[in-house]
Amino acid sequence: MTVLIWGSLGLAVATLLTISLYFIERHQVRRVGLSWNGLTSLRAFAPFFGLLWLVVALLIHVFVSNLIAHQDCGLSGDPYVTLPNGYVLGSHNTYDGYFKSPGFETGVPVAGPGYVRGIIDLQYSNGYFTGTQFDFAASGIRHFVYDTRDRSFRVTDPGTPSHWEDVQTSVHNDESSYWVLYERYRHKWPNYVLLTLILIGEGAIVYWVWKSWSGPGRVSEDEPG
Repeated sequence: MTVLIWGSLGLAVATLLTISLYFIERHQVRRVGLSWNGLTSLRAFAPFFGLLWLVVALLIHVFVSNLIAHQDCGLSGDPYVTLPNGYVLGSHNTYDGYFKSPGFETGVPVAGPGYVRGIIDLQYSNGYFTGTQFDFAASGIRHFVYDTRDRSFRVTDPGTPSHWEDVQTSVHNDESSYWVLYERYRHKWPNYVLLTLILIGEGAIVYWVWKSWSGPGRVSEDEPG
């Protein structure tokens, strides 16, 4: 939805800028003697070239994030990162926190072979994930221990009654929330790659427009039009 909203806005802005540039070009043709040619027409579509490059840069960013940094691109509704031990830590729809072992997928139970879902607080030390989890069957919060060596899972207490909505409201502000571990291992450098791509591409388009404006399209006012 975020991509759709910003994409629609970018398309609208590019359209308005293209129309504006088109009339500016026509005005310059009449006022100072610019020759109307293919290059002149092409300059008017520079905003769409800029929008197209932005899409290309975002696609490269997704590729870099997923396949090199092993995390989501930052625009996903299902954010995740890969921990140094190979486990994936994420959040389905930014609500259902989970971690899973390499090669495993999350399922319907809150805990299964190689994964744990519904996590709230989470720490990792000496091969153990420890934290709290929301037990949907009992509608309560319980402590758990997960051993990464044999993927065994055990609950350490019966749980404290609570509501899922209340848990999700407070989880982002909890000092031991799984989001803290998520942020600790989230790579920031893919964002710098994206920013660099955008600056280089958009800068090149602006430079091309500026050079073509003052170069091939202009003729002397003393020359016959």
